[in-house]
Amino acid sequence: MPKTTKTATFLAIVLTLPATTAALASSTAPIACGAAYTVASGDTLSQIYSRAYSGGPGYRALHDANRSVIGGNPNAIFVGQVFDIPCQLSRATARLQPATQAPVQTADAAPAPAPAAAEAAPTATVADTDTAVTNEPVVLVFNKASGGPFIINTGIIDLYLAEITEVTEGRVTFVDPPEMNRSATAQLGLVTSGTVDGAYVFNGYLTESHPLLQLPMLPMMGGSAGQTAVSLWNLHETYLAETDYFDDVHLLGFAAAPAAHIWRVSDMPVDADDNLMEINSYPVPYFAGLDTRGPSVVQMANKAWLQSAEEAGQDPMTFFMAHGAARAAGIWNDDMMVTEVDYGVYTPTFSIVLSNDAWDRISDADQEAIMEISGEKLAHRSASWDAFDAGFRNDMLEAGLKTEKASGELLAYLENWSDTGTEMWKEQAEALGIPADEAVQFYRDELDRLQDRLVFR
Repeated sequence: MPKTTKTATFLAIVLTLPATTAALASSTAPIACGAAYTVASGDTLSQIYSRAYSGGPGYRALHDANRSVIGGNPNAIFVGQVFDIPCQLSRATARLQPATQAPVQTADAAPAPAPAAAEAAPTATVADTDTAVTNEPVVLVFNKASGGPFIINTGIIDLYLAEITEVTEGRVTFVDPPEMNRSATAQLGLVTSGTVDGAYVFNGYLTESHPLLQLPMLPMMGGSAGQTAVSLWNLHETYLAETDYFDDVHLLGFAAAPAAHIWRVSDMPVDADDNLMEINSYPVPYFAGLDTRGPSVVQMANKAWLQSAEEAGQDPMTFFMAHGAARAAGIWNDDMMVTEVDYGVYTPTFSIVLSNDAWDRISDADQEAIMEISGEKLAHRSASWDAFDAGFRNDMLEAGLKTEKASGELLAYLENWSDTGTEMWKEQAEALGIPADEAVQFYRDELDRLQDRLVFR
């Protein structure tokens, strides 16, 4: 794994993909009842129902008929599942006509008169009104840059998306794209181009497009995951949101990973005279393969890399990583010492966003319900990543992990580095009309207010 410089750590350019239209819409062809149906890309249960039946109890009845295949969540269908399309559903009061068969009408029967105001009355949709909506859900395609079992998915994003579906009573649901795009730098571009409706974006790759999200990437300007995510959200709400900073997408909130500490491949403590920026070899492990290729593959690669460095007689290698990342990536061993910094050498954060078009497809009432569980409440979910990381730390302590606290001299070095970055942040904030000194102090006060969230001190 190559050495990563300060520039690569803090300056990344977001990759904006060409505007493309994903082939996600399902077919509108009618489905005959009495036969099996195989789920195709873009299908929802409601769409399948409307193509198979001309009326009746609705898609929940179709879910009931296929509960043994689908499970308890009617939104959790996937490509390749095979459903029964019965001609009579259990909750129907009469036999349903399949969409392929026209209603029978006798020759001498007069057609029923149309309501007088039929032509003037528009069809209600979710986008049209909050008081009269259809049962058709707004189905949003959400891309996940990490592999399914990774903690940002299982501990934060999956639970949050499921809660959105719950609070909107199934009117807003989420599906995976036909193929997940795991490119870390592509995530914002996927959303702004309309390729997907939503994603989470590692803010460390947005230094040029969204530099004001970079405060937690500076030394001692973060902390625990929950502490940092909440502080960053409140900074956004109080100051950043007053600008057009996030006009390109709709921001739902932030998530964060635990703070990175200083790891060294020896039992030598880190000295304030060490040039950490130069000797740091692996500063941002997120989206570097651990979360997509899996720990065993990454561990094998890192083992060979570390052995090669040792054989070449390099100075003890030094890393900025959270405890869980260090262990899972195979960086830690019982000869390594970690120097823990309470507020971190940096703290990774992520923006959870929807495209403006996707957000506009959601009714005002459902938008309000979604934002009730977003923002600061979403930020609090990052505490699950803290617990995950603390579990790794406890396991390593039992296995002989050597720890020390950063010395006063080392903290002063880190503060000097942080002050330099903060001054650059202030310049960019002032250019947007933000009272920079006030905003920075507000953010620091938020971190202090939430310092009880620090997992170990």
